[in-house]
Amino acid sequence: MPSFLQRTFLKLVSFDPRLVRWIRYRDPRKYWQERGGEPYFEEQEAVYHRTRRSQFIGEEINKLSYRSLLEIGCGYGKQLQNLVARNVFLIGCDFSRPQLLMAQEYLSTEVPPLVEADGAQLPFGDKTFDVVLSSAVILHNEYEKAKRMIAEMIRVSRRYLVHNEDTDVTFSRFGYDMKKTYEKMKLKILKSQEIPVATNPAMTQFTIVELPSEDFQIPPSEVPLQYH
Repeated sequence: MPSFLQRTFLKLVSFDPRLVRWIRYRDPRKYWQERGGEPYFEEQEAVYHRTRRSQFIGEEINKLSYRSLLEIGCGYGKQLQNLVARNVFLIGCDFSRPQLLMAQEYLSTEVPPLVEADGAQLPFGDKTFDVVLSSAVILHNEYEKAKRMIAEMIRVSRRYLVHNEDTDVTFSRFGYDMKKTYEKMKLKILKSQEIPVATNPAMTQFTIVELPSEDFQIPPSEVPLQYH
């Protein structure tokens, strides 16, 4: 039986996501290297609403006029799978090798280029892609790194930014609000809404932003990242 101190510690852990974060999520890359791959694939694919949600995102992206797309934090390729049928140039990047290896299997019929890279330091030139997408990625990063990731997405995008980022707070989620962030930047928000097919739409946020010109960039220090 756990001691009094152990029971107290477990109670603290269960009620304070910051403490759980410190214990489990001090090294996000290590966390996703260990969690990614087949176990994560099986966990996600077992939940139907995640497939329907992914389809919704793909349908919304395909309403845009674009010829190239980069997904940062592409994981095992679930979102890319909904885009490969369109005749566009796709690239997925992720900093978890197990996730990318799983993506090669999952996307076996039409595998787009997959790059092992950190979203805060993308190995692509300025204004390379028409669309840059993040799906449940910014939300997993602490404040300063999340700002660097947004600045990098802007740097490599010519036209659109697309975000599927939940707004709740857990040990690995920071609760950002992409709509408020881009409003602060005075950028044109084409769409920002809850995802109706999610199990809890109120904690979801799907946002599409149009950049004002191909010259637009912003340093990470000036990204006004907002909390929900």
